[in-house]
Amino acid sequence: MCYNDPEKGIALLLEVMGDLKSVHGHTALDDFEHFCAYSGLSEKEAGRLPFLWAKYGYLSAWRSAEDSQRDLAVGSPSQHDQEAVEVPAFRIQLGMLLRDQPPGVTAELDDLCVAWWNGNDIVFAHLRDDDTRRVEEEFDLDDCEWRERREAFEAWLKDPKYGS
Repeated sequence: MCYNDPEKGIALLLEVMGDLKSVHGHTALDDFEHFCAYSGLSEKEAGRLPFLWAKYGYLSAWRSAEDSQRDLAVGSPSQHDQEAVEVPAFRIQLGMLLRDQPPGVTAELDDLCVAWWNGNDIVFAHLRDDDTRRVEEEFDLDDCEWRERREAFEAWLKDPKYGS
């Protein structure tokens, strides 16, 4: 394999992919160019080597129409599999939003749940239900907590509310 040389890895992947197309009729390179245009990734801004590693990673994860159809034939992901993706995706979005806020700002996720950025990670906490707005306990965002508060968390992402 081409572990230390992204250019060789890209060449090998493209050789194996041949003329495969996505479900939308695009090649892997077409989709990568769209990704770059959408995300703002450019070789000029990122530098040659980081850009090549990003391209190698993107092409490694790219799915052809044949792969997508095979996945559909196997069946849709289970609820647990979907949550395994949704929880980290929510954490990433929330983390990006909180890191942009000044220290001491909290995301008011629902009436009794807040989160803040501690400089390294997101801290989730339940508030006391006696209207004092004090933290009762911190918690980890696991599958149970996600299922219980998912609608509120998704609503928060659409209309973020902050406090202190």
